[in-house]
Order: sequence, then structure tokens, then C-alpha cells
Amino acid sequence: MKRKFFACLNGKFKIGGYEYRKEENNGIPVIISHGFLANQKRLKPYAEYLANRGYVVFTYDFCGGGLMSKSDGKFCDMSLNTEKQDLLCVMDYVKGLNYVDSDKLILFGESQGGVVSCMVAAEHKIDRLILLYPALCIPDDARKGKMLFMHFDPDNIDGTLKCKPFRFSPEYPKSAIGLDMYEILGNITAPILIIHGSQDGIVDVAYAKRAKETAVNEKSRLAIIDGAKHGFNRRQVKIANGHIKEFLQGIEQ
Repeated sequence: MKRKFFACLNGKFKIGGYEYRKEENNGIPVIISHGFLANQKRLKPYAEYLANRGYVVFTYDFCGGGLMSKSDGKFCDMSLNTEKQDLLCVMDYVKGLNYVDSDKLILFGESQGGVVSCMVAAEHKIDRLILLYPALCIPDDARKGKMLFMHFDPDNIDGTLKCKPFRFSPEYPKSAIGLDMYEILGNITAPILIIHGSQDGIVDVAYAKRAKETAVNEKSRLAIIDGAKHGFNRRQVKIANGHIKEFLQGIEQ
């Protein structure tokens, strides 16, 4: 299994990522998007697992979206809308490769990357959508004026946003405050796999349960990992990969 660096552009910002590919295998592409203040490195176990099963896997860093990023941009450049455009740019890059089956494109999102993947999947044809503890609470949190360590008046975000020790733009909560995640999920026609921890203290598992009920494709599934929090340990990653294997059976070459 080989890993090589790739790059593409979203306007003036470079998006940096890695392609995981088994030898010279041609296969179904999977694009993996990381969560808030994270980076692609934490999703490497999923990328390697899928690449070893024959998929061509792409991880990348959102512009301004995380720590130790391979991409350009600062935190103050990031919003859900800019991350959506980053993912679309990576999709265009992947679809231009002659060794992937882009008709079977799979999106895979972790936490906030899951929200962004939902936003794209609702507007573009994909074959499957995989969500790890998706942060479907983000719009509700924005409407309450409290997003993790950010506090603000939702009616006056520009004048009240406080987010030490990091500096974020008011455009970040603004991009979330009007979203209806269940309306977005209802517009996704592809099968969805949601994997969530029963003890997630950041995104209540109730969001995942409601998302499963909202999913329109009858092949959609919800897997709850007992005792898991927001982010999985090695044992839980193996369990998650088992659920992913079962979900993808039938489309593998």
C-alpha cells in the first residue's frame, strides 16, 4: 500500500492531502474529511484499512480548519462554507484521475467533517456516505450562542464573538446558524452509515438516532459503539472499520 502527497487549489489556498492506494490498484474513491481543530492524520487508520481493501482513499486538511495542517489558511479563514468548497475542490481533483471509478464516489466525514460531507452529499451524486460521530449539533449550538469555547450573542455575532485562545471569524457561526441538518439529511439519496459513541459528551447520540430516522435510503444504518466518546480508541476504530466493511459490501470490485 502506497501513500503519496497530493495538492489542489481552492482559490488562493492550497489544499494538501494524501492518497492511499494499494500498489497500482484502480478502484472506488473515498474522500475522508476531518473534524474541527483536527487534521487528516487522526483518520489514517481508516484510510489504510480501506486502501488495503482496494479503495483509492484521499485524506486532506481543510484550509484554516485544524492544527498542524498541510493546507493553507488560518482559523479566521474557516467556515462551514469554505470547508464545503474545499471538499468540492478535492472531489474535482479526484474525479479527474483516470484510475478511480468516480461513479461510485464515497464521502467519509468525521465530526464537523461529517456535517460538511452531508452538505455536499445533499447537492451532489455520491454512492455512499459514512459519518463518524457527525457534529449535527453545530447549528443548534450556533443558535444558542455557544460553540465549544466560543461564546456570542446569536443576534450580534460580529460584536460579541469570543473564542480565546484561537481567533475565528464570525463567518464560522454565521455559516451554521441557519442550517437545518435534518432537511439536509433528507435530501441525501445515497445510503448513509452513521457510527456514534454511546458516551459522546460533545454530540449527544440522540442526534445520530434522529439522523438515522431522517435518512431516506432504506440501506442506511446506525451503529452505536458502547462506551465510546467523541473520538475512538484503537479497539473502537477496529469496531468502526468492521461496520464500514459490512456497509460497503456489494459495491466492492
